[in-house]
Amino acid sequence: MNILSEADERTSASQRPWRVENGKTVLLAYRYIDDVLLFPPLPATSPLAASTQLVPLTGTPTLYSFTVMHPSPKTGKPPVPLGFADYPEGVRIFCRLIYPDGRRPVIGDALQVRLIEIDDGEIYAFELKERAQS
Repeated sequence: MNILSEADERTSASQRPWRVENGKTVLLAYRYIDDVLLFPPLPATSPLAASTQLVPLTGTPTLYSFTVMHPSPKTGKPPVPLGFADYPEGVRIFCRLIYPDGRRPVIGDALQVRLIEIDDGEIYAFELKERAQS
């Protein structure tokens, strides 16, 4: 069994601020003074890291605001939707958005975290939360 030390876990969380728990991706924030949660986690090398605690964000985030970034046409890359998602735990996170073709983001949409692969490696993004089948 591979158990990370607290310092290793903090370093890992600062570089990849998520965990996969029971097949679900969960972002990690950190608790500092006065129970305030902040994102992303501090690296283990930060002088403040010893006085913080990693906290998984388990609530359902909702879309607070969004925009669409249009790369230069010379790159040949498609537009990229970006937004801010609010967690009920009180954390607002800047993120890439993934929506089905033809579906525009709507403020207040329920979101879920998903890991995606980009040119620079794996990152987190938010996609429209799947509705439960009735």
